Amino acid sequence: MESKVGSSHPVARRTAPLVGQVLSRLLGSPARRVVSGKLCVLRYRAAGGAVVELPVQYARDGDRLVVVAGGAAGKRWWRHFCREAPVEVLLDGEWVDGSAVVAVGGARDAALVGYGRVFRRVPADAETVVIRLRERDVRTPLRGWALVRAWVLVVTVAEFVGFAVPATVGVLTRDSAAVPALLAAGAVEGAVLGWGQASVLRRALPGLSRARWVAATAGAAVLAYLVGLAPSTGGSVITTWHPVLLAVVAAVLGGVLLASIGTAQWLVLRRHVRRAGRWVGVTAVAWLLGLGVFLGFTMPLWQPGQAVATSVVIGVVGGLLMAATTAVVTGYVLRTLVVDSS
Repeated sequence: MESKVGSSHPVARRTAPLVGQVLSRLLGSPARRVVSGKLCVLRYRAAGGAVVELPVQYARDGDRLVVVAGGAAGKRWWRHFCREAPVEVLLDGEWVDGSAVVAVGGARDAALVGYGRVFRRVPADAETVVIRLRERDVRTPLRGWALVRAWVLVVTVAEFVGFAVPATVGVLTRDSAAVPALLAAGAVEGAVLGWGQASVLRRALPGLSRARWVAATAGAAVLAYLVGLAPSTGGSVITTWHPVLLAVVAAVLGGVLLASIGTAQWLVLRRHVRRAGRWVGVTAVAWLLGLGVFLGFTMPLWQPGQAVATSVVIGVVGGLLMAATTAVVTGYVLRTLVVDSS
């Protein structure tokens, strides 16, 4: 969204400054997460000396921002950057120094490609001007094996801590209270995992919304727990089904369980990387391997009549191995996804 500076329409002249002020205040407040990742504020000194603050829609392209001025013939603000000029950008509640210039030729085409990854509809007519903002003092996005190492460490800890919540709830709850309590615990596990993942992802993909990623992961975790609990809650009915029907339902539920988190996260990730659909498959494989490692480690060691402390230690180690397995698999593929987006 852009303030229509220089518009010839009289209503736009009166309303645009108010809209701009509201958006600028919103982007500088704690409530900025509502629009974070899509809107920023440009601040620059015009030729006459006046300081201009302009909220605009942007897409991040590596260490740059791309702003498209649709209907450029009816606007003036972008003309200030026909030659490279200093600019300040309000991002994530902080002002960042930079410089901006109107992109032309091949640079314009490349910028539009980056913009199109975030916004499906790109105004590419002759009156559209692309501005690339080169931010100074911005940390270089995390890439390569440094990204993998950070991901494995943080995500392993996050999943391990998150998994401890439903594991504890499962031990403490019984009967009718177990299902709602486990679903709530699953939401906590998903939120903790999502927060850890987003903490690393935002260092690689700065435009990614932490709030959306956490919400998607938590919601998918609840769905996964709901699917996983279905056989135990409907056990008396399921046992009467034909074996073929039982096998089909089990396969479908298993697929939903394994793909739930990856699919939810793909909805966020697809705005930032190419071929983001691979994330669905790799997370499914990662969780399948992680659960296999967990069961393969714990089941032979858990024995009837075993001391509670021993069972807890076995479960803790198994959970840590599961978390590390999923983190390693997803981290390795994430490295290639981010490279493709560069």
